[in-house]
Amino acid sequence: MNSGFRNLLVRRDATRFKAYFLAIAVQMLILPLLQFFGLVKFSVPAFYPLGATLGGFLFGLAMNWGGGCAGGVWYKFGGGSIGAFVAIIGLIVGYIATENGALQSLRTFIQSIGNSGNVETTTLASWFDLPLWWISAPLAVVLLFFLLKNSPAAPEQGWSWRKTGLWVGAIGTIAWAASSLSGRAFGMAILPGSKDVIDLAAFGNRSALSWDFFFVLGIPIGGFISTTRHGTFSWSSISGAAIWKLAGGGFMLGASASLAAGCTVGHGLTGIPLLSLGSIAFTVFAILGAWTGVVIQKK
Repeated sequence: MNSGFRNLLVRRDATRFKAYFLAIAVQMLILPLLQFFGLVKFSVPAFYPLGATLGGFLFGLAMNWGGGCAGGVWYKFGGGSIGAFVAIIGLIVGYIATENGALQSLRTFIQSIGNSGNVETTTLASWFDLPLWWISAPLAVVLLFFLLKNSPAAPEQGWSWRKTGLWVGAIGTIAWAASSLSGRAFGMAILPGSKDVIDLAAFGNRSALSWDFFFVLGIPIGGFISTTRHGTFSWSSISGAAIWKLAGGGFMLGASASLAAGCTVGHGLTGIPLLSLGSIAFTVFAILGAWTGVVIQKK
């Protein structure tokens, strides 16, 4: 999502943004239907007002230094980026430090500010005491109308934004169903699975072989297959200065995602289709943070 946020500001190019909103609209239409038939179970991302806003802004900033969002660096690693691997290590360390380590007390304090005690059920639908589909379905129809109305199919490299958005929306929907079957009751997320990778690789903890573990593991595998198929796979080296920048950016990605209880996947692609207020707040501030990072780098 980092490139999509940047392109919207720098190039005034909304192509990837349209794919993003299309993926959200697809899930907003289908998920309530699957819930009605008992095929999925929902758990809404937690909403900590200061955690979502501050964490979102810092996450957006960190995407500029870490080379992408949490899912993006895993994908780049699959394409042969050593820098992405450095960012992944920083991301996991930052996440663990903020969840259970030295920064845990800071996280607890920040998440306590403005906390109403109803952090895991705060959605637009619950706000108005309405069923999810009463709001999500009309919003999805409006989104689809404006996305597809008078939108010429201009030539694009790789997949078109329509195809990308439909596939990401479909994958998000499938993730909810597959996760519900495993008893997890959540859709796509990156940070828990990233931690599980370290738990298994470094400590041999077999309980880390979770749904999240295999979901995250699939991202670099998919990245490798994609880049190999298109002839773009290559191992890339980095300099000493870049190592520290990527590690620091990754650390901030992990720490800020912990503060916000999610990242651009867990909130932006998974929580927003449920109309989670925390996910909406996080994503808005992540965009602002990403744009601020662009401005800072230009100076």
